[in-house]
Amino acid sequence: MSAGCLLDPVLKSFEKHASRPAVIDQSGVAATYAELDEQSRRFAALFEQEGVTPGDRVGMPRAKSIDTIAAFIGALRIGAAFVPVDPNAPVIRNNHIFDDCAVAFRCDATVNVSHSAPVPSDHVHDQEAGDLAYILYTSGSTGMPKGVPISHLNSASFVQWCVETLKPTAGDVFSSHASFHFDLSVLDLWVPLWTGGTVAIVPEDVGQDPRRLPEFIEERAITNWYSVPSILGLMVEFGGLETHSFPDLKTVCFAGEVFPLPLLRRLRNILPDVRLLNLYGPTETNVCTWYEVPTVIDESRSEAMPIGTACAHCEVALFDDANNRVTAVGEVGRILAAGDPVMSGYWGKDPSTTESLLVIDDVNWYDTGDLGAYDEDGMIAFRGRRDRMVKRHGYRIELGEIEAGLNRHELVQESAAWALEKDGRIEIHAAVAGAQVPGVIQLKLHCASELPAWMSPDRFHVFEALPRTSTGKIDYTDLISR
Repeated sequence: MSAGCLLDPVLKSFEKHASRPAVIDQSGVAATYAELDEQSRRFAALFEQEGVTPGDRVGMPRAKSIDTIAAFIGALRIGAAFVPVDPNAPVIRNNHIFDDCAVAFRCDATVNVSHSAPVPSDHVHDQEAGDLAYILYTSGSTGMPKGVPISHLNSASFVQWCVETLKPTAGDVFSSHASFHFDLSVLDLWVPLWTGGTVAIVPEDVGQDPRRLPEFIEERAITNWYSVPSILGLMVEFGGLETHSFPDLKTVCFAGEVFPLPLLRRLRNILPDVRLLNLYGPTETNVCTWYEVPTVIDESRSEAMPIGTACAHCEVALFDDANNRVTAVGEVGRILAAGDPVMSGYWGKDPSTTESLLVIDDVNWYDTGDLGAYDEDGMIAFRGRRDRMVKRHGYRIELGEIEAGLNRHELVQESAAWALEKDGRIEIHAAVAGAQVPGVIQLKLHCASELPAWMSPDRFHVFEALPRTSTGKIDYTDLISR
């Protein structure tokens, strides 16, 4: 197996830690590394029987489970790539994703392999660092999700950085809170599997309940927690986090959105001896900057914590609109990333036509679409977005995709979507217009059939016609002010 392959350290864990627990499922049942190894071989054999060959894609519309993780590894064993999607998302959206990347086989919840079947050969297809490992689909401004192909080098460089930074041991237990189609899950899954640790899958009914999550962390003896800040904030506000004891907890990582400072300060006070890491980066780069929250947060501080400095496996810099580097303290620039974790281009798109991929001074950069500025300590402070993309609960949401989904309703002539911040949280609004505009309940039902739940608007507004600017465009400023 070539250096830089995502799978290679997992295979070593199968040998070195055979009797240790690799994954604990939602019901609390554990699978050892030996059992995960065997089950992944069975999936590999199944995929080959179904005609999957090296370089093919395997669609994975599956809930989080031991078998789903085994299926991921099984795909990688035969040189294929896996494409995880939300199994609860509308069928039309998942079908588009699988058609877009031409999956060779769909491994849905009905596809399983017998745990009692003979264990196939442990043969593993040799892969290069540049070969595709998986594809994650993000919200697209054109109204359809777009694929971010992640190579073995892209993913392995990030996981290696995590190993070096978190310093996990074979006794560590990592929470698996994020969905597998969400890039936060890369750390949750592969860091412990690389190092002989345990992946503890958070049950779906517990994952969004701040009152039950602290108990889960306690009972599973979680050593490394990773989630979006909103989940941690809810645990602080409503979960009684301060009433629990977490003697095993070493590190809490958060990413995907800004952590409101008052809630972060409370979290720091509750967990004074735990490392708190603010991780930043879009799906196209995974994590590219990081910042370790100090043990004492200055009481005079009023701004959110910075996103920090570049991780060791990549380069991050600020540029102005003329592609000149921004270095002055406080001057706002575009956040660009380069190096091993950065994707080479969107699936099916010519990289040279992708506006976010730039060549500056012979370096290939990815423009995150985010703005930042250096503070007096040389750290990058997040300064918002340049486009119509927002982040809610860590998910990246293109408002254009919401509008496209609404416009697919036969009675909606046009729509507009916007986001507002309320009490540190993002609230999405949508306005629709038409001759016979459907009611709010019908709109909610329509969105449930067209969009993932995390993308559905919080509030709907109905108009006979949407307001226009002097140039005939939808007047979003007018809508927001109403």
